[in-house]
Amino acid sequence: MLLGAHVSISGGFVEAAKAGKYIGCEAIQIFSRSPRTLRRTKPIAPEEVQAFWDGLKKARIVGTATHGNYLINLSATAARMRKLARTAFVEELERAQILGIPYVIFHPGAHMGKGEAWGLRQITESVDWAMARADAPNVSPLLENTAGQGSTLGGTWEQLREIIEASRFTDRLGVCIDTCHALAAGYDFLSPDRYDGFMGHVEAVLGTRRVRAFHLNDSKQGIGSHADRHEHIGKGEIGIDPFRWLVNDPRFAASLGIIETAGPNRVFKKSLKLLKSLREPAAT
Repeated sequence: MLLGAHVSISGGFVEAAKAGKYIGCEAIQIFSRSPRTLRRTKPIAPEEVQAFWDGLKKARIVGTATHGNYLINLSATAARMRKLARTAFVEELERAQILGIPYVIFHPGAHMGKGEAWGLRQITESVDWAMARADAPNVSPLLENTAGQGSTLGGTWEQLREIIEASRFTDRLGVCIDTCHALAAGYDFLSPDRYDGFMGHVEAVLGTRRVRAFHLNDSKQGIGSHADRHEHIGKGEIGIDPFRWLVNDPRFAASLGIIETAGPNRVFKKSLKLLKSLREPAAT
């Protein structure tokens, strides 16, 4: 697994590469624009892209993803807000294409009282609308599982499968598994047997081949809490061993493993060092 962290683009995209190098990242996740507004932002200049990739090469960072704007709700109940969310998602896809980044990780959405079936249908229609219009042929959207809080959708593998299988772009869609969210949604992977059962469930419902990335976050709350509260690795309810099993799972050798827990870069550096220490020597 390619291990890394979410890094800031404050000061320009090249600063993300520099932060990734300091932390020791093999992969990074960024916002490609401000996550605090849905309004269009200034275009990305070619020289910014070149500086970004020069920095990644210098830092030996080989895995990249962007994270979609948190304000995007592809199942917004008001048609005007849904159109705004769809248009913003188009921009997310196109900015990833310009940057040469293959994945856009995004939260599916919340039905806001309209019900699960209605919400899942709207998410699929919104994803299809955006992908049909975006000039982003080399970008794969990755649906992130959620903690299942409130009317938020994507808390079960079955919900993610329903979105993916109903899409006209099924082959381009993938999944990002957030470990904190999975535990909070009620999935138990805290012993070797339960980890095997957990991944068996993922394989049966989604197929592990669809899992292109992980958000490697411990959880402040326990199993089934539906609380999206990240904790530093080894300091929460998940503990160390499940992360050990994940980073050594050969099914995910090419997947990104991104730390998202809040804190300065030196905290990311410490957490990433811990994750790397969990790796077992390659068999000879």
